[in-house]
Amino acid sequence: MFARPAFIISGVAAVAALGSYIFWGPPKKKKTADYCPGLVNFGNTCFLNAVLQSWSACPSVSVWLGNFLSRHVSTSTVKKYLAATILKVLRLLNNDGDCELDPFSPGEVLQALRRRGWIISPDEQDSHELFHVLTQTLEEETSRYPSVVSLFDIQALQNPCNKYQPDGVAFIRSQGKLPILPRREMDHPFRGLLASQLECYKCRYRYPVKYDLFDSLSLSFPQKYWGPLTLDQLLRHFICPETVNNVDCPGCAKILKTKDIPKSSFKKKLTIGKLPQCLCIHIQRKQWLNSNVPVKRYDHIAFSEILHMDNYVYMKANKKNLCNRNGLFGGNDDTLDSLRFGTQNQKLMMESAPVNLLRALNYDSSTMNGIFVQPPNSLNMHNIHADENHNGPEIKPRVEFTYKLASVVSHQGNECSGHFVSYRRNPVPCVKDPMGSKWLFTSDENVRKTSFMQVLNSEAYMLFYERV
Repeated sequence: MFARPAFIISGVAAVAALGSYIFWGPPKKKKTADYCPGLVNFGNTCFLNAVLQSWSACPSVSVWLGNFLSRHVSTSTVKKYLAATILKVLRLLNNDGDCELDPFSPGEVLQALRRRGWIISPDEQDSHELFHVLTQTLEEETSRYPSVVSLFDIQALQNPCNKYQPDGVAFIRSQGKLPILPRREMDHPFRGLLASQLECYKCRYRYPVKYDLFDSLSLSFPQKYWGPLTLDQLLRHFICPETVNNVDCPGCAKILKTKDIPKSSFKKKLTIGKLPQCLCIHIQRKQWLNSNVPVKRYDHIAFSEILHMDNYVYMKANKKNLCNRNGLFGGNDDTLDSLRFGTQNQKLMMESAPVNLLRALNYDSSTMNGIFVQPPNSLNMHNIHADENHNGPEIKPRVEFTYKLASVVSHQGNECSGHFVSYRRNPVPCVKDPMGSKWLFTSDENVRKTSFMQVLNSEAYMLFYERV
């Protein structure tokens, strides 16, 4: 369990181990080119080592950290950033650094978290929880929004350095040029968007699409099912619609012509609105029985090296497959229009789809760290262009949402205790294979070669996929 505002590492034993390591240094073991360095375990820090090894096999993480530090951090203050500390460790784990000996100490990462007031309980260490600690802290460090010019600040408004919309763009909504709105410059490569929508079972009224941020997809096992499953089955279970009762329905109120909004049962549909550059999938292996007793699910989850996410993204299907697709529409549909107006108004229904799609794209349509989904070809939106305020997306050719496996975190043990290990790609890739084709098994200081078949047979707890 992780919390603030203090920091604890697994009792006195971990502190003593950290002190002795700093005093005497690491064992003298020569590093070889086809291996990666191991990481020191300070008593009970395997959960950290597994995440760091997994991140080192994800090229987009190192690229993102390097870009942020080079653009926004001066050399005099770089050591204060957790981003710099993690980037240093990731480069060393990829044999890209000055350190020639291993195992390497991740103590600097622990110290950086300590400076930010994180508590790591000595009783509950979890790699997935630590993953979110790291992404949240990095989010705080790298979130930089340009200041908004106040309309009451005449001097600031007259500043010649201000940037405005180009001619012919802003006049649609204004008599003069509009200033460019501030926006986030960089999202971390794990950041994505979930799209959810409520639809009334009675009148088919749909609420506007709601978007929620995610850094990882946590997939649960289907209830009352025990046995081997595939990753695709867990993903389909993740987006499976569910029923939400006692929801206000404006659609039913309009049909009944009443001011009192009646309650109705709604179907909640979930899809992925934006896919990240690096997709982290968490398999929830710890479950609670009806007797409040925790158990661990040992079921094997079959996953593949290549993962296609096309079936799980928002607005993927074409118009002819509208009824069977996983995508979402917003506003009133043809069923409600026919009840209200006595005709099926397909035009209204189709116009509502791109409007809701723009809301997802407006989150940050300039980022290069994510995949922004495209509307169906049948919507015929190819003449829409984006201005600098993200008021409309420039439609790009459709691409497949394909990912390649980069690393796996596995938990060995039961629901109360155990050990985290990782499987990662070899850090010496060739030009034709930038992610590497050989695999390594890492368990703290121990690193050895392994086959890809052993990776596929592992008890996956976290999967890291890179977009290709």
